Amino acid sequence: MVLELRGFAMLLTPGERRFLLELHQRGIRYLLIGASAANAQGARIATVDMDLWFEDATDPRIAEAAKAAGGVWVSGAFGMRPPQIGGLADADRFDVVTHADGLNSFEREFSRAKSIEIDEIALKVLPLERIIVSKRAAGRSRDLAQIPALEEALAVLKEKPSEDE
Repeated sequence: MVLELRGFAMLLTPGERRFLLELHQRGIRYLLIGASAANAQGARIATVDMDLWFEDATDPRIAEAAKAAGGVWVSGAFGMRPPQIGGLADADRFDVVTHADGLNSFEREFSRAKSIEIDEIALKVLPLERIIVSKRAAGRSRDLAQIPALEEALAVLKEKPSEDE
């Protein structure tokens, strides 16, 4: 099931959209996590980035996708951490996550991810419950400060009848 968000405030720039489409065309698995994933599910918390967690950050197809979208993939090799996506026109919000506090393996989290359509792209996003777990585990003040808004958004989602009802 893909949840389509009409009128959603987090629209993708053309460069972001190009890069995500290139990832999809190559079958690269990734999750949108963190505050941007929470926003995509209705939480209203401030963020300036989009955290991408790749199944395999060493996958050479990521570099191919970045190049095809007009950018470059810096793998994080040679002690440079974390990997980075650069050079994409109007697409500087992407952050690559290599470790997510409090979460299970990528495979396990991907298996319970939600599909949300933004700008005609189906994105796999970490569910709000798991975002809350991760933010608690991180324990940073900025993460802990977001938890009440995340819990409120989760409560609202649970009150809404599902499309299956």
